[in-house]
Amino acid sequence: MTAAASMRQTMGQTMGQDISEAGRFSDVGWIAAAGGACPAWLARFGLRRVAAASLQARAVPDGLPDICVATASAASAATDLQDVRSRLGDNIHLVLLLDGQVDREGLLRLIEAGADDVLVQPGEADLERALLKARRAVERQARLQAQLAESRAARDMLQAGIDNLPSPIFFKNRAGVYSGCNRAFERYIGLPKARIVGATVHDVAPEHLARVYHEADEALMQQGGVQVYEAKVRYASGEVRDVSFNKAATVDGRTGLVNGIAGAMLDITERKRLEEELKRAADRDPLTGAFNRRKFFDLAQDAERCAQQAGTPLSVLVIDVDHFKAFNDRYGHACGDAALCHLVKKLGGELAEPAVFARAGGEEFFVLLPEHGLGEAVQTAERIRHSVLTDRFSFGGQDFDLCVSIGVSVLRSGESLDETLLRADSALYKAKESGRNQVVLAP
Repeated sequence: MTAAASMRQTMGQTMGQDISEAGRFSDVGWIAAAGGACPAWLARFGLRRVAAASLQARAVPDGLPDICVATASAASAATDLQDVRSRLGDNIHLVLLLDGQVDREGLLRLIEAGADDVLVQPGEADLERALLKARRAVERQARLQAQLAESRAARDMLQAGIDNLPSPIFFKNRAGVYSGCNRAFERYIGLPKARIVGATVHDVAPEHLARVYHEADEALMQQGGVQVYEAKVRYASGEVRDVSFNKAATVDGRTGLVNGIAGAMLDITERKRLEEELKRAADRDPLTGAFNRRKFFDLAQDAERCAQQAGTPLSVLVIDVDHFKAFNDRYGHACGDAALCHLVKKLGGELAEPAVFARAGGEEFFVLLPEHGLGEAVQTAERIRHSVLTDRFSFGGQDFDLCVSIGVSVLRSGESLDETLLRADSALYKAKESGRNQVVLAP
């Protein structure tokens, strides 16, 4: 008896009554390695033959069954398998039926070559079990594919969402390698996502900044939690912006271990500008831009403390524009305002840090001169008076002369700065009483 006849006899002896139930395996295809008709015993399973037209349409998901049975000769099993798999493609679950014995190594080679299952001279019960297992495997694969499709759809929706956010967003794995980002981050870095993902901060940022970012990221991943800090950054376009880095360590849901970070860069440039404007409004005179009286006394307290601790001199000047009321009455308040702005410009040009000046009110100004003794303070005052007198200012197409009177005093031991200012103010009035446009030293 031949091997094929023995296989058919065994099948006939084990055939159950339910094998031929109508349509039970009609979703399973059959293909022969070398063509030909379906063997009679195999036909009892109700398999449908895979026609050549179906093979040509295998790119279409519905063009082929998910499971196929192929009959092959044990002597030419490898060649037959290659022929069948080349016609079916890689996505079909293939059960290979052999009509003769093959050793264990041969079976393993057939599995490696593309067979999903190999049955040697099977009985009908063997084939039935193999098809039921194949069906479960295909169904499991279909569920996994559906879950994968859902995951991809969710990922694509998330990516589309973050791509439409204006803030740069990025993700890194535990090794500090970028694993994702949005379009705003691409614009910030100046590179496409394909070149960012798989790179590290050392690949996309100047090295001196890369070290800072890497250390901050590593500290976050070691400690966990969140990290928020502000910094100035330069975009690829060259534009410098104020940003708030908001980063969080991400955690593996199974192990509970940190597996990377997620970060967003919030543009706070406008907020910073408004804060600076508010700070300036609180500290500066709105007309001239000089410090206001409140800010002057804040700075003066610090200067007084430093002078007392270091034993260094501290002098003050009180400056008043001569005949300012008459000037305003004759030329108008707009011209008077221009005169005050001109004086502030001259003070800014004649004084350097750590000197401080402020508009005390009206046409009166205070000057704080740390580390200036009386002689140096008088020289500075004379330089200011002379500069204002000799540099005319223009307004409304006319040139105007301006002059100032200045009182000078130096902080005495045991004296408060308020008292020093009062003495300088008294000296100022002596200057005005003595004819104006002069510097007078307080007694």
